[in-house]
Amino acid sequence: MKASNMPNPPIQNQPIGMGWLFKMVWRDSRKNRSRLLLFISSIVLGIAALVAVYSFKDNLQRDIDNQAKELTGADLIVESRRAVEPKTQQLLAKLGDDRSQERSFASMVYFLKGQGSRLVQIKALQGKYPYYGAIETSPTAAASSFQQGRNALVDQTLMLQFNAKTGDSIKVGDLNFAIAGILNKAPGQTGISATVAPTVYIPLSYLEQTKLTQIGSRITYRYYYQFKNADSLAQTIKKLDPKLEKEGLDIETVASKKEQTGRSFSDMSRFLALSGFIALLLGCIGVGSAIHVYIQEKLSAIATLRCLGLKARHAFLIYLIQISFIGLIGAILGAILGTLIQFLLPIVLKDFLPITISMQVSWLAIAQGILLGLIISVLFALPSLLAVRKISPLNAIRASFEHTVIKRGNL
Repeated sequence: MKASNMPNPPIQNQPIGMGWLFKMVWRDSRKNRSRLLLFISSIVLGIAALVAVYSFKDNLQRDIDNQAKELTGADLIVESRRAVEPKTQQLLAKLGDDRSQERSFASMVYFLKGQGSRLVQIKALQGKYPYYGAIETSPTAAASSFQQGRNALVDQTLMLQFNAKTGDSIKVGDLNFAIAGILNKAPGQTGISATVAPTVYIPLSYLEQTKLTQIGSRITYRYYYQFKNADSLAQTIKKLDPKLEKEGLDIETVASKKEQTGRSFSDMSRFLALSGFIALLLGCIGVGSAIHVYIQEKLSAIATLRCLGLKARHAFLIYLIQISFIGLIGAILGAILGTLIQFLLPIVLKDFLPITISMQVSWLAIAQGILLGLIISVLFALPSLLAVRKISPLNAIRASFEHTVIKRGNL
């Protein structure tokens, strides 16, 4: 007998490579691709949420590190909730290469033209603060020139609320101030804080004349310092920290501000990431249930392959590869969608952020999302996939017999 007329050897006698397994994966998926796309959609949304949050967190941390000086406005800030003792004031007056001071408190202001009043945050400033970044005003020159006379910088929300214009007057305590400019932004100020407690800047030299600094007034005293030498700053902090702490004064530096801001927004990022992870888990539960139904429908095909000599582990690998590709495609699509969503988060959260966010693609977040999506989708499908290894070749005969019995019963 010629070799061409010999029967094909069973599958179990043939070496099975990865190429044959991938070919079977492709053939098996042809009739079920629409259903497989439904499985993918269950993963996409969860991965998109996670990648968007992780990318936003990475970009936020980078911008906090880059803009920490602009956020603080000075190299060193000394803060006190009560008036500083004269001896301590003499000590503070000798610090740094340049210094400014500010006193802030809540008070009412009265708009003379609009005849309206509003509770605001008064900040009486003296000096060139901020040393990093800027107080943004309209016109721009008002930020530096308002201290040269009895002038004020009024938050833009107040200007809109009372329909005020530059040149109008406001009354703070017993003193009237001309509005020299509109305050658009100040170091560390967010849109939501400006809405709750709008800021009004006045020169510190006129504060006593307003008669607002009396016994019982809740005033915060801040002293801002610029150090041109970083070593000098470190030595000053090390020397003064014990003394100032004993007198109830707080010290804040660029490093501490960076750490505090990063910690605050890290809590928000964790909450958003937890929400995204829960969405991913719910999606994967749906994937696990769908895969269970999908495998049940494939029992006859798997049993037929087992009759042809296919080993149980190879049948298991065919569907493991198929589900892995489903998870991988879903994770990639979710990562792409999440990367697009992250560019919308700064717009939504801009009123809560004290810094300007420059969004960039975070490859680390994309890699984390894809890997997590692949792992979780396989894990949730694994219980159903393990059942493939227990399918016997007799299932093909049993399924045919049961189908015949049911058909006769219907007749």
